[in-house]
Amino acid sequence: MKSKNLSKIIKILKSRGFKNIELNPIIETKYIRDQKLKKYLFTFRDEKSNKTYALRPDLSLMSLIQFSKSKINKKTKISYAGESYRKNKTINSQIGWEIYNSKNQSDEYEVIKNSMDVYKKITKKRGCLRINNLELLSSIVNQLEIPSRWKTRVLNEIYNKRYFYEVLKRLETNEDEAKVEVDRKLYNKMKNLNPNTLIGNRTVKDILKRFETKVYKQPRPLDGKKSVKIIKNFLKLKCPIEKAPKLLSEFFKKNKLNIKISNNYFPVRKNKYRNLRIEFNSSEIPDVEIYSGLYFSINNKKFSKIISGGAFNMLSSSLGLRQINAVGAAINLL
Repeated sequence: MKSKNLSKIIKILKSRGFKNIELNPIIETKYIRDQKLKKYLFTFRDEKSNKTYALRPDLSLMSLIQFSKSKINKKTKISYAGESYRKNKTINSQIGWEIYNSKNQSDEYEVIKNSMDVYKKITKKRGCLRINNLELLSSIVNQLEIPSRWKTRVLNEIYNKRYFYEVLKRLETNEDEAKVEVDRKLYNKMKNLNPNTLIGNRTVKDILKRFETKVYKQPRPLDGKKSVKIIKNFLKLKCPIEKAPKLLSEFFKKNKLNIKISNNYFPVRKNKYRNLRIEFNSSEIPDVEIYSGLYFSINNKKFSKIISGGAFNMLSSSLGLRQINAVGAAINLL
């Protein structure tokens, strides 16, 4: 990105109350839970502290960790610029803007509005703002008639399309039913062992408990086709954002799902904003496990994603940090 565009973005954020902060270049690896990020870390071990660190692989994650260590409990708007480092790509420079201790939907709208205005400043080309909420898919899966362990498997893999559809295929076709039969035979053999015997750092008692859940308490449903069909049909839904509440309500009613959507469910409700077309797209899902609610991206024909962001209210507590509601976005500096 040309320096003049960078200065334009900084000027917009500064005029809207975002305070720039300097991010630490390293992060303790215990805070990195995303499996895909873990594979591409530049790590080193500090012998004095006996801790493992990595060059920061993601700026938003680094920003959240730094803010969590402050004692600020009021709504705070911050921005940052810098580089992230991953082995699978060249140095990735970006600038981001986030609202911490966010309280309501107006904060989500502010982040999206700033994203749209940044897009307008850096290009006159038409683009598309795609909006989704990951809570929709989670609500659907949790109401399906499938064992809880399968619900967990489906939701855990939504950030990895390849494995996500492999899980759906197994649920749909029962293709690994033979493995369940093998587990059943092993279970019957292991019942004769001492329950305190260790096998692979786990006691026989723990292994039997897992087998009981897998084979008897929560076996695969005899017909997972219906559940998989509902999930796949949901992931095909897209429409102008104004029509999204009606489209979703009709989908939930048709599939007998007890989910209600209000007309003001999404923070943006107009189909167009300047040079941007705005749509709901149920397949708009991030590729990293950061966001847990609202997710959006701004795309044009030349670049697949120019700006992306969303809400990550669950991230801080999952990392063992104090609870912080947060929403933000970032743009890659090309």
